[in-house]
Amino acid sequence: MTQLQSKKVYIHDLQPGMYVSGLDRPWLDTPFSLQGFMIRNHAEVKKLGFYCDYVFIDSTKSLANLNIDVTPAPANRRPRAVVAHPFKAELATHNPVNYSEQSSVTEEIQIAQGAYQNIRAEFDNIISRIGRGKTLNIAQLSEVINPLVDSITRNPGASIWLARLKSQDSYTYRHCIAVAIWCTVIGRQIGLPKKELALLSMGGMLLDIGKLKIPAVILNKNQQLSEREFTLVKKHVDLSLKMAKESSRIMPQAVIDMIASHHERFNGSGYPEGTKGTQIPLYARIAAIADCYDAITSQRVYAKPITHALAIKQMYEWRGFDFQTELIEAFIQAVGIYPTGTLVELTSGEVGIVVKENPGKRLRPQVLIILDADKQQLEDFTEMDLAATTEAGNKPIEIAKTLEPGAFGLDPETLYI
Repeated sequence: MTQLQSKKVYIHDLQPGMYVSGLDRPWLDTPFSLQGFMIRNHAEVKKLGFYCDYVFIDSTKSLANLNIDVTPAPANRRPRAVVAHPFKAELATHNPVNYSEQSSVTEEIQIAQGAYQNIRAEFDNIISRIGRGKTLNIAQLSEVINPLVDSITRNPGASIWLARLKSQDSYTYRHCIAVAIWCTVIGRQIGLPKKELALLSMGGMLLDIGKLKIPAVILNKNQQLSEREFTLVKKHVDLSLKMAKESSRIMPQAVIDMIASHHERFNGSGYPEGTKGTQIPLYARIAAIADCYDAITSQRVYAKPITHALAIKQMYEWRGFDFQTELIEAFIQAVGIYPTGTLVELTSGEVGIVVKENPGKRLRPQVLIILDADKQQLEDFTEMDLAATTEAGNKPIEIAKTLEPGAFGLDPETLYI
């Protein structure tokens, strides 16, 4: 008789050794690993009980037999060897750092905005230098990138807000800076040291610099490219590499690798080399996610943007194929379901902007209330923690829906900035 692969089990019946493959709520509303996990001890059972009433157990991956009690191992049995997780082992070689928030979004937004504007000005200089046949000034680029990296390490929320604003600049400007931000945010989430975050940010800025050498008529074409035109567009990788290698200082190899391989895909379907898996450098695996996310959520001449929620859903479905699963999960963990700057309407009728995510309760972030229930603007904006706020009758206040910028005359770009 074939054993069922998945079984609904209530929290009080859980045992160490069982493999949790599903929850009674979205994974993203909990702090647990998105792809499932083995229960190691009773403390993890207790933790599950804090978030769930029941879970689903995959009996084929469980050490415990669901039909009998788990019995202790004989005293003379040697303990199982612990197999290191390959990705964790890879990260260990980078001497990871545990970051914590050191400022609020409110405190950080003006600093991040100043860093953004300085980078934008330097990007103008880069375009001018390239147009005059000169090389990239790496020292100057590093100088303007470092304050952005510092801001992200203190609190990534402010820079995430800036990266999601679509009206700041042309796509070329905004995409380069946004990719630098997304790369740095992912790097912070997995614990890369600040020096490496600066390299990620620089690489993100320079990924598509070679497109400045591609005819604008091709880049701005609003129809499907011919095979010849697409081949020419793909040459931007080689052009970017050439510019990076001819820069005023020797470009770090990690940035060179990032530029060279950011269009490779985890399953080997990318270009230019068709490299796959962890043969793709870590920075390039991160850059592939940042580049893709920002592209599909932005207005381009040949495609309309999709929402953050749909982008996250699609990219999660692409995990293990286009992108490394652990890095996609890190990106989702860092950005959340309702990223900083999202305009939302609450079940109470009030309207506000998400300013901070609550770990473990991602559907209930902290919101800056702008309009009251009658849609009248408040004189003083107030912060509401949805994880701890209820209406009359102890009914929790929740997000009813997200709103497009401009709803009720509100523009998230100008409310703080």
